[in-house]
Amino acid sequence: MSLIYPCKSVSNCIFVFKGKQMNVRLFLATLIVTLITAIAVHGAVEPKSAPREKGAVDFTGAAEWFRKGLELNRSGSYREAAEAFRKVIAITPADAAAWFNLGTASAFLGNHEEAAASLKQAVRLNPDFLPAYGNLGGIYYRLGRFQEAIEAYGQVLRLKPDDANARFNRGMAYYAMGDKDSARKEYDMLKPLDGELAAKLLEAITR
Repeated sequence: MSLIYPCKSVSNCIFVFKGKQMNVRLFLATLIVTLITAIAVHGAVEPKSAPREKGAVDFTGAAEWFRKGLELNRSGSYREAAEAFRKVIAITPADAAAWFNLGTASAFLGNHEEAAASLKQAVRLNPDFLPAYGNLGGIYYRLGRFQEAIEAYGQVLRLKPDDANARFNRGMAYYAMGDKDSARKEYDMLKPLDGELAAKLLEAITR
């Protein structure tokens, strides 16, 4: 999973993916491959053929728009991808994966408030949607909503207690709020999971 590496200045944000730092453009390119491909595998279910009743929901149309949205995301056509996922949501509003992908596309477009709202809806519909919590935490950090970022990363850790990236990111969010004691506790818990990442956190919070 890719998670946003927080920073104190949004304009100079650096991201972490598997322990490697990268700039915004490279991170976004990596994120779309990692997360959207995962949704393509687990989220887009081929509709079963069945006689349609009058007034029935067009699940076939939703699946087609979903696949189209994934293709557009992969090609970098994020505005068109967002529209495709909105069409999915119009047909099947309880589709958590569609809300997640809409949030991801919105983030690529720089619409972070819309991205946060879409990702929040994704986790309302699926309270165990780990990638959505991870992205939500990163978006909240970019928006300066550090307490909400901490809560989102807490949900990642609820689902995956050994997630080193989430532990690192939550430590940075605590530090951004001025809570160095909590940031240090995150370091203590991170150290057995990923010594290299823990060292980066310690360096950041002891400057």
